[in-house]
Amino acid sequence: MKRKTDDEIKAELRAIYADKEGEMPDLTKLERRGGSRITRILVRSIVVLFVLSAAAWGGFLVWSQSGILQGRPLNTSVETPETVRSGEETFYTFRYENAGTAPIAALGMKLTVPPEFSITSLNPPPTDPEANGWTIGSLSRASDGAITVGGVFRSEVPSEQTIQALYTYKPANFSSDFQDIATAKVKVDASVLQISVNGPEKALPGDEATYVVNVQNSGLRDQENVLVEAMAPEGFAMTSADPATSEPGSHAWKIAKLTPGELKAITVKGTYTSSVSGEQTFGARAAFLNSDNVEFTQTSAQATTDVLGGAIAFHLVVNGSPSDQTVDPGKPLRVSVDYANNGNETVQGLSFSLALTGTGTLPVDWPTADLGGGTRSGNTVTWDKTAVTAFDQFTPSTSGTIDLMVPTLSTLSASLSSTVVLTLTASLDQIGSVASPRSIGASPVTVGVNSDFRSSAHAEYYDENDVPVGTGPLPPQVGKTTTYRLVWRVANSFHPLSGMRMTTNLPPKVAWTANAHADVGTITFDETTRIVTWHIDAVPTALPGAEATFDVAVTPDAADVGSFYKLTNAIAVEATDTVTKDQVQNGIDILTTELPEDTLAEGKGIVVK
Repeated sequence: MKRKTDDEIKAELRAIYADKEGEMPDLTKLERRGGSRITRILVRSIVVLFVLSAAAWGGFLVWSQSGILQGRPLNTSVETPETVRSGEETFYTFRYENAGTAPIAALGMKLTVPPEFSITSLNPPPTDPEANGWTIGSLSRASDGAITVGGVFRSEVPSEQTIQALYTYKPANFSSDFQDIATAKVKVDASVLQISVNGPEKALPGDEATYVVNVQNSGLRDQENVLVEAMAPEGFAMTSADPATSEPGSHAWKIAKLTPGELKAITVKGTYTSSVSGEQTFGARAAFLNSDNVEFTQTSAQATTDVLGGAIAFHLVVNGSPSDQTVDPGKPLRVSVDYANNGNETVQGLSFSLALTGTGTLPVDWPTADLGGGTRSGNTVTWDKTAVTAFDQFTPSTSGTIDLMVPTLSTLSASLSSTVVLTLTASLDQIGSVASPRSIGASPVTVGVNSDFRSSAHAEYYDENDVPVGTGPLPPQVGKTTTYRLVWRVANSFHPLSGMRMTTNLPPKVAWTANAHADVGTITFDETTRIVTWHIDAVPTALPGAEATFDVAVTPDAADVGSFYKLTNAIAVEATDTVTKDQVQNGIDILTTELPEDTLAEGKGIVVK
C-alpha cells in the first residue's frame, strides 16, 4: 500500500472541514454548540416533576411514621410483681390508654400464657373465653381501661416465665390495623412447698438409720399432685417406709392433695452397707406433677450422717463387677466375696449369706453350681465357721475370699424371673468383749437375664421334603452354574426383641438371584456392598420362630476343583432385648457347598471338573 504524502493529507482535510469560502476553522479551540430549546424545556420539566414527586412521597412517609407508626395512639403497660412463689395465686393487670389525638375505632386483646400457668380469674370476663380474647371496641381520646388476670404458676423453681397480651387496634383516621404487645416477665424464685429432712448424726454399718422427711403446704390454696422423692446415698438400703412408696422398689411418694398449712411426714428406715464410711448425705425433693406426669422441682433438703467405719469390710463382685449387669442364658454367674477385719478387735461368730431372689422361679441351675464350700438352703448359700474356720475367731488383719459359680439355664420360659438379685449379708455375735449381734449388708447386684435369642443358618439343594430347591449339577462342576438355597432361622421365647438384623457378605463370585422370601420382616441385598440383610422390627415372644430364604448361584472355575465352594462369609445376628435393654448377639460361621444338613446332597459339595 502506497504511503500518502503530507500534501495529499492536507487536501483531504480541507475537503472535509473547509467552509464555503474555502477557509479552515481553528481546530485548537472547541466551541460548544447550543442544543434545541425544546429539549432544554423538556429536561427542565422532568427535573421539576421529579423533585415535586420526591417531596410528596417524603411528606407522606414523614406524616405516616410520625403521626401513626412512631406516635401510636395506644399506650400499654403491665403491673406485675417482680417475683412470685410457685403454687401461689398472683394477679397481673394489663392497662391500655388512648393517648392520641383521634379516637380508636376498634380495639381487641388476646392473652397468651405458658402451660405451667393456671388461670384462676379474668376481670372483666373475656368475650371469647376459649381463646382468652376480649373485643373492647372503640376508645375515645384520653380514655383508658384495664384487664386483670389472676393465676397460679406451677413451674420449676427457679425459672423465668412470660405472660403476653396482644392488642389489635384501628385508629378512626386510618384504614389499617396496628398491633402492640405487652409482656409481663415473672421470676419464680420460691415455692409454697417446704421440705425438711431429719436423720441421725452418726451411724454404724448394719445399724438401722431412720430419716424423717417433712413436706408442708405453706400457701393459702390446696396443692394437688405433689411428688416427694428421697435421694438416698449409695450404700444405703431402705428396709421400710411409712407411708409405703407409690411403687415397689422406688423411693418416691405421690400425694394427691395438700391442704393449706398441712404437713406430711414420711419415715424412711434402712441400713448402710459395709463399704460405706464417712459423711453421707440423705436428701429429698418436692415437685409438682402436671397432667402428663412431668415433674417441676420446687425445693429440696438434706441431712448428713457420719457413718463410722466398721470392723468388718466385705464386697460382692459378680462376673468381675460390683454393679448391676446382664447375662446371656447358659452363661454362669461367677461370684466373689472378699472380706477383711480392719478393726483392732477380734470378731466372733462371723458368717456370710448370699441370697438370690427374683420375681418368679430363678433361671439358675443349682445342681451344677459350685458353692465354694457353702451350704445351700433354697436360694440362699451360707458360709459360717464350719465352712471357713477363721470365722469363729476372726482376728484383726485377717482377710480372705470366697468364690462360687452359679450357672444360668440355657432354655428359658415365661414363668422364669427376668432378673436375679444377689444380696450378701454378714452376721456377727461379738466384737472384742462387747456383745454386738448385728447383720450388715453389701450393696446388692441385680443381674438381668437376656432373652434366649437363637439363630441358625444352612445351605441346601433339597428341602426337608427331599424336593429339589437348587438347580444345576451336583456336585458343582467347572464352568457350569449351580444354585443353592440358603435358610436363615431365628427363635425367641423369653423377652420381646426389637431391631433384629441378620447380615452376611456374599463372596465376589457368588451371584444373588433375587429369589428371596421372609416369614416376617424384609430380606434385602445391596449390590454395592454385597451385603444380605434380614430385618425384623419386633420379635415378640408369641413368635417363637421365623425363617428367611434366598437363592445364590455359583459357577466354579479350574482353581476351585477339589474344594468346597464358599457361599457366604460369616453371619452376624443382633437384636435388642426390650426388657434388659441389652443387645443380644449371635455369630454363625461361613456356609459352603458342603451341605451337612442336606442328606441327599451330603458328600456332593466338592467342585469337580
